[in-house]
Amino acid sequence: MYNNSYNSNGTFTVSPETKSFTKGPPASSTNTRETAARGPAPFAAAEGLIQPVWFGNELVLARRVVLGDQTFIQGCWLDWAALKRTLAAGVSDLLPEMDLVPAPEDPASVRARNPGRMLATISAKLIAEPPAFTNFSSAELSPVRLSLLAAWVGLGLASLAVAILLRGVLALSERRAAFVSAVTHELRTPLTTFRMYSEMLAEGMVQDESQQRHYLTTLKTEADRLFHLIENVLSYARLERGRRRAAGCTITVGELLTPIAARLRERAERDDMQLVLDLPEDVAHRTLTTDAGAIEQVLVNLVDNACKYAAAAADRRIHLQLSTEGKWLRVRVSDHGPGIATAEARRLFQPFTKSASEAAQTAPGVGLGLALSRRLAGELGGKLQFAPRGNVSEATGAAFVLFIRLEAGGYRTDASGHRISAIAHRTSKRVADSES
Repeated sequence: MYNNSYNSNGTFTVSPETKSFTKGPPASSTNTRETAARGPAPFAAAEGLIQPVWFGNELVLARRVVLGDQTFIQGCWLDWAALKRTLAAGVSDLLPEMDLVPAPEDPASVRARNPGRMLATISAKLIAEPPAFTNFSSAELSPVRLSLLAAWVGLGLASLAVAILLRGVLALSERRAAFVSAVTHELRTPLTTFRMYSEMLAEGMVQDESQQRHYLTTLKTEADRLFHLIENVLSYARLERGRRRAAGCTITVGELLTPIAARLRERAERDDMQLVLDLPEDVAHRTLTTDAGAIEQVLVNLVDNACKYAAAAADRRIHLQLSTEGKWLRVRVSDHGPGIATAEARRLFQPFTKSASEAAQTAPGVGLGLALSRRLAGELGGKLQFAPRGNVSEATGAAFVLFIRLEAGGYRTDASGHRISAIAHRTSKRVADSES
């Protein structure tokens, strides 16, 4: 064993005779005799830094130690395989395919050529391929990825649906607000007329009988207008609540149109217009099962629109044409007014589309008649469409077509199997009822 002493110049002195370490100044000439009596003179030792050294695939941590005039190599032999497994396990979640390979060259030069790839204390190089982008084909998607993908797609669709729903709700709220304003305007006009004319008649301010009849006719007209408005609003509210109309009855086209045409003709004459009914005999015999009240309400709305919007037309006729088209009864209502612009045609059947200002500047109404008529036609299993004019000579005006489903091969016949007209059938029915 050697006794190492740390000298003031930074070196160690080693004595072979003692086992303890002493620290002190270098030996001087005053104690040479004492030193000679104790044994050989001590000598200096120098230690180098520990460096990793590769011997093939074996890793050794070594340092150089100088004792006097002798040089020694001190070191420890590491189990590189076990050390590499330990290091790889620490980063397996980030670099599952990593590897460490020996780098026996000068660590500084290797580190310069491979920045970020050399370990800090061990002369080893990190080998790790960058993660490749996965091709998300259907064959390679795992259940987890499929679930995440489905969740994201569902979230996106739900967000889109919510945005569309909110937009629709806001638009509907705006239209309903405009509708309330328009209804208020439409109600104020007849109510004002009622109050003014009734006060004048009640106080005897109108003495002339013809003037009185005129005022009474005006009151009746405004009452019909108010009734028509309220009937449309209540019918649309009933459809919005999901309440269906009463079941229809089987009837011929002639029996259906005769009473309706009388009311339509009265409505046209009120605005000095003429209703022209075109009902072929073979069409009048066809039978259908429907709600006559709903059909009447649809046709009244169409004729009422024609009277309002074609009021300034030179041709005062309103055409009501009936024909068959396969299994459908085709009812066409047309006028000779200014027609409907393309931009307005896109929103013809939208409810609540007329504001109070539009109601004041255009024909009276709240913009609910066509929307209600289409809903009623759908409830009956039919449809209502806006149609262009039939030919070039009818280049102006608007036309609407109502389709109603007919009975398959349905005709009203007599006892011998011959077709009879609707008038003859009603006459024979009244005779039979009177005899019974």
